[in-house]
Amino acid sequence: MLPSKNRISRKDFPTHKDRGNRVFLPLFTAVFYKGNTISHASVVVSKKTAKTAVVRNKQRRRFYELLEPYFRIIKAPITVVIYPKADALKASFSVLNIEIEKALKQAKVI
Repeated sequence: MLPSKNRISRKDFPTHKDRGNRVFLPLFTAVFYKGNTISHASVVVSKKTAKTAVVRNKQRRRFYELLEPYFRIIKAPITVVIYPKADALKASFSVLNIEIEKALKQAKVI
């Protein structure tokens, strides 16, 4: 699980005014912003994607778990916001890991 120091708090969440580098993949959309001092991440699972809170929290925990090893090798501080799609609920852990690595490479973060 990603440590709480690396998760975005509500007051630090990027607003619509901030321009980020978007990466669109079949299982999720990721938005990368320039960070300040340390890297942060957030996973936003909508009610449209997962109806119950149990499923939304499970999806959020899965993505935090997948992001943790990459935060050790990220070059510069960044802020990542991930928006999972409905197909991500059915995807295996290994497929999600490949997709996250692909998104980080596409955004030139690692």
